[in-house]
Amino acid sequence: MGGANGSHVEEKTAAAHSDSSSGEAGEVNKQSPTVRSLARRANIRLGTTYESYVAPVFRGKVLAPSKDGRHIPIQACHDHSLIDERRGHNYISNSIRSARYTPWDFFPRQLWFQLTRLSNFYFLCVGVPQTIPGLSTTGNYTTILPLTFFVLLTMFKEGWDDWRRHKMDKVENRATATVLKRRGSQSQAGVMGGKPWSRIGRTRATDKQAEMVKGNEEQDADFSWTHVQWHNIRVGDFVMLKRDDPVPADLVLLHASGEEGVAYIETMALDGETNLKAKQALSATQKQCGTIAGIRECNGSVAVEDPNRTLYSFDGRMMMDDHTRPLTLSEILLRGSTLRNTTKAIGLVVNTGEETKIRMNANHHPKAKKPRLERYANQVILTLIAYVVILAVGCSGGYLLWHNQVEQQSWYMEDAPVGFQEIIIGYLIMFNNLIPLSLYVSLEIVKLCQQWLITNDVTMYDEVSNEPMRCNTNTILENLGQVGFILSDKTGTLTENVMKFRKLSVAGTVWRHGIDDQDTATSASRRASHQPRRSGAVKPSIEVTEFAFEKGQESLRPQVARRSSSRPRVSAASTREQSTTDLIAQINAHPNTAFSCKARNYLLGLALCHTCLPELKDDGAVDFQASSPDELALVRVAHELGFTILARSTHSITLLTTDRNGEQDKSTYEILDVIEFSSKRKRMSIVLRCPDGKVWLLCKGADSVLIPRLKQAELAVRTSRDVRRSTEVHRRLNRRSIQLDRRTRVEGRASMAIERIRRSMDVPRSRSQPRARSLAPPGRSTDGLRVPTFDRRQSQEQSPTLDDAQTFARCFQHLDDFATEGLRTLLFTQKVIPAAEYTAWKKLYQDATTSLVDRQQRIEDVAEMLEQDMDLLGASAIEDKLQEGVPETIDKLRRANIKIWMLTGDKRETAINIAHSARICKPESHVFIFDASKGDLPTQLQNAAETIATDSITHSVAVIDGYTLSVVDASPDLQKQFYSLIFALSSVICCRASPAQKASIALSIPQHLPNTLTLAIGDGANDVAMLQSAHVGVGISGKEGLQAARVADYSIAQFRFLQQLLLVHGRWNYVRTARFVLATFWKEMLFYTPQAMYQRSNGYTGTSLYESWSLTALNTLFTSLCVIMPGIVERDLSAKTLLAVPELYAYGQQNSGLNLRRYLVWMIGGLAQGVIIFIIPWLIYAKGNEMGDNGLFALGDLCFTIAIVWTNVKLLLLETHTKSLPIAVSFTVTFTGWWAWNCFLSAAYPAKLSPYDVKGGFFHTFGKDLVWWLVLIGTISILVVMEFTLKTIKSAFRGNKWWQKWGGGMWEGNVALWQEIERKGGVQGDEDDNEDQAYEERFAAENK
Repeated sequence: MGGANGSHVEEKTAAAHSDSSSGEAGEVNKQSPTVRSLARRANIRLGTTYESYVAPVFRGKVLAPSKDGRHIPIQACHDHSLIDERRGHNYISNSIRSARYTPWDFFPRQLWFQLTRLSNFYFLCVGVPQTIPGLSTTGNYTTILPLTFFVLLTMFKEGWDDWRRHKMDKVENRATATVLKRRGSQSQAGVMGGKPWSRIGRTRATDKQAEMVKGNEEQDADFSWTHVQWHNIRVGDFVMLKRDDPVPADLVLLHASGEEGVAYIETMALDGETNLKAKQALSATQKQCGTIAGIRECNGSVAVEDPNRTLYSFDGRMMMDDHTRPLTLSEILLRGSTLRNTTKAIGLVVNTGEETKIRMNANHHPKAKKPRLERYANQVILTLIAYVVILAVGCSGGYLLWHNQVEQQSWYMEDAPVGFQEIIIGYLIMFNNLIPLSLYVSLEIVKLCQQWLITNDVTMYDEVSNEPMRCNTNTILENLGQVGFILSDKTGTLTENVMKFRKLSVAGTVWRHGIDDQDTATSASRRASHQPRRSGAVKPSIEVTEFAFEKGQESLRPQVARRSSSRPRVSAASTREQSTTDLIAQINAHPNTAFSCKARNYLLGLALCHTCLPELKDDGAVDFQASSPDELALVRVAHELGFTILARSTHSITLLTTDRNGEQDKSTYEILDVIEFSSKRKRMSIVLRCPDGKVWLLCKGADSVLIPRLKQAELAVRTSRDVRRSTEVHRRLNRRSIQLDRRTRVEGRASMAIERIRRSMDVPRSRSQPRARSLAPPGRSTDGLRVPTFDRRQSQEQSPTLDDAQTFARCFQHLDDFATEGLRTLLFTQKVIPAAEYTAWKKLYQDATTSLVDRQQRIEDVAEMLEQDMDLLGASAIEDKLQEGVPETIDKLRRANIKIWMLTGDKRETAINIAHSARICKPESHVFIFDASKGDLPTQLQNAAETIATDSITHSVAVIDGYTLSVVDASPDLQKQFYSLIFALSSVICCRASPAQKASIALSIPQHLPNTLTLAIGDGANDVAMLQSAHVGVGISGKEGLQAARVADYSIAQFRFLQQLLLVHGRWNYVRTARFVLATFWKEMLFYTPQAMYQRSNGYTGTSLYESWSLTALNTLFTSLCVIMPGIVERDLSAKTLLAVPELYAYGQQNSGLNLRRYLVWMIGGLAQGVIIFIIPWLIYAKGNEMGDNGLFALGDLCFTIAIVWTNVKLLLLETHTKSLPIAVSFTVTFTGWWAWNCFLSAAYPAKLSPYDVKGGFFHTFGKDLVWWLVLIGTISILVVMEFTLKTIKSAFRGNKWWQKWGGGMWEGNVALWQEIERKGGVQGDEDDNEDQAYEERFAAENK
């Protein structure tokens, strides 16, 4: 499969190798000629050896590009498999593999990965010498056997995860498609190309499938359409697709059932675009390839480009009937897309499997992800390794001194010296448990339990889709608490991909459409069912209020309130009269007024200017097929308002309208021409012949392209510029007001959030109690958009008539307000064309459509001639419905110091609108648009940097497209300039980005910011590479399928669940894991400090202070629960507090839980406490108790008991904030278990001559000694008093800057403060907090 990645990958690798080689040669040139010659030869030989033997093992054979692309004959059946010119054998199969390993390379790759981890490598270096007899004083296999078990256990877990990925691959590889096969080969059709043993028992099922297809398709004596599993599809096969079928491979479209061979394709999983794309078969194949008989008579071939990852271009040609025709992307169906609104399509397979474009953009076989905390743990391990070496060298040096002073002078030890090497290796083995192997075994247990807790959190369960939260890995759980960047897809991740028509502007007035009672009920039921989870609930708060439409009123400028939901909320009956229903009533009541005529023409424009097809459902209801959700929303709203399309063909539209008396009228409009929408034109037009015979042009598109084409273009452009300038001044003043406000209060810190929460804590406010402050001055809209009120009793003639300037001003202002709300806007225009003018234009248009040279450009030039001097009809506002809770979630994540970047394949305007709606862009945001197509990209970047440096910008957003990003990536200088700027901005929007570019961005961020973790979230197959490239991948189990959810590290059903996943579980898991690591190293330091101090008393012989059975069971029985249980259930702060104060998330981002300062504090504390644990028993019991048991076991057991009791008291009772039942049970079990262990040793230990007199000691000797018990209780009491004294000092100096830096840490003090707040009543919840925040934001906006 290595060659499936495309030749460009190998070219880049070769280029990189060439660059490195040239760099090395440049260094060698500075040396002597002889050295240069030898180095050059060595370099060439090394490079040749690498490319010949090493590289093919890891990346496969390097494939050279073919001479003229791949040539594929158009034949009904191939007697032999087609040969790939680049490989010299068959084309690769259509199977795909997203798993990391194969059965052949899993063991060696995983073994290498495990043994290259620092901890495992350390234990391997210790364990191997330990197996040599005579070197170890603690046994020969106490390290190597547990290491082997742990490594195999970890490999098994990784293998299990990868096996699940293989199962998911099988699901896709074994999907079925309809392929043309020879009848004699039907029995092998389902198993062709598979493994020999996989063919058993599958022939009968394949025959049944073949019979099923046979009954529904045309008959042929030799060929039939047969169901074939995807992995058995080959290059050169004919594939038939039915409506809603996924495309199994890259195909050349040969035939489609649509008019003129048009097929509609949904590419949402490829590029994230919601619009359907029209693909058209070539006329030659459209006529001939619709039947099996026609396919059999085909005699031609196609030549296409070598496989590559470019999604937006395709080069090829078709040779048929002695004619050569070009093949472009318009004739190509890519794997990952879906056939829509088309009954049948037939295509020829040109790329399969890993050579399809969607797989070329995938991140092939990504590396295993490591937790970021492991890097800091490795640093801790390195310091402990140094400490162990120093300790071993010190004790070995002590032995040399003792040997010279004592051993040589003692006659009974003559001729018994021990070599220095043996002494130092023995001490290294003795003290190697300072880095316990149990750390990693216990950590796996902790992470398994953490994974179980996350997956069973009901607050992340979505009732609508019945999808719980899923963990596909538990390796990187703590990474969820350290995320600094979120890279989010748009379609299906932030949005539901449901377009709702919300508002329209006509004749200078704005009208609202749709209350969505059903949606409101659904949302209310969702909130009710999740009442405890306030973070997931959404409280819509936009209201559309009214004011009187008085004669002579000067300004109708709407006052737009900040949206706090993904959908508007309409306020009661006050807005009922301002809906589009009232607009229709007004038109019917006064049909002859100028206003009614304009409104009716606008509604006709909605109903006629599109390419939708009506569809009659079984229940008699009318629905529509559309190429885009926007068009579907427009046609549906026209239908709801009484303008219904009954039928549509290529030549006419039949429209049903209803008058004021309820009578229905059918009218037919002849379609003369349709000028399609394109990303360059940004508009579409339709030319109709009305029932009265007039030629009518309707055009809809972006306001930026239609305003200059209005009849009074100069006035319109000037008015639009004035409105935009006024809006920009408004935003600038708003930004300045926010800046002044922020000078008096520090945002983004938990300390300021404390004051706001404290206010809500002091006097809890009843829901029925009115607020003491108003959100807006009297006479202004309290929460929404003002619309004019038309009194039905008032004659329409009394309403003021607006001239063109006033109409332009109000309409353009409405457009700007709609865009500010995050709605997708379209402008509608019209023009009545004289018959003579249309006839002359039609001739030019026909010449352009039949041109063989620059056809598309000529069509656009001719269309430009017609689309001039148009009249303004109005504007529409469509909401790309966000998922519930998206704006609130993004607000909280931003407060948590997480930057949100949106990466989408959709258009720039759409991406910006969604960014506004989701609050990625704020109303006061300064938006920088970088576009390489406009030239001089370095200057654009420089100007943006100067603007940021000179202006006080509170929130800034960069917008960049995929082409510009490719220009940046191609230049190292531009990369440096771009990334130095981009990280200073608040957010980034990347539109038209390919899957490979999304993955590249995910990889680029940690390259420039090494200490930052990235999280990628998406729901489609085009997001898989990004999810695998980021430190954390979160999949949304959405409408684009489950590929992202299956491949990602974690999957959730809704974007809003990121609040609970990151702010709560992410922080908890980081705190738990960091505390677990520190506590584990601390207790080892505590236990082995007395062991090291005792060496002076035994002549540095390596004799252990502790009895061997107890020492072996130390980390398993007596100090395991005290570190494991807090690592599972500890909650330093409640979920309510963490959600109410997202700023506390910075604790993990700044790595405050595990850093050098905290590590040193814990280790010094463990060292000091270990000294006390040895000194007090040594001085009082061993030296001062001459009448007691002076044996080694009595002293060792006393020190061991003190250490065990103190370890459990400190870790379970003093350090654990949440005193839950599992903590109490753990302490009780460990404490009583230790005394039971003493009883067991005293009874079961064999009576033999040994330094450890264990037999009966606890029952008959030191167990009855009062001094032994008093020393035990007294030492523990001293340690407890010391601990409380230290906590008191920390509490007293909590606000001291020096202490925050060196003593306790700023975040440790803030956490303690919030814990105190929780003890005094806690926070009131998110709703009060959101209301206070909304007031502060509104206050800044209103007092500009």
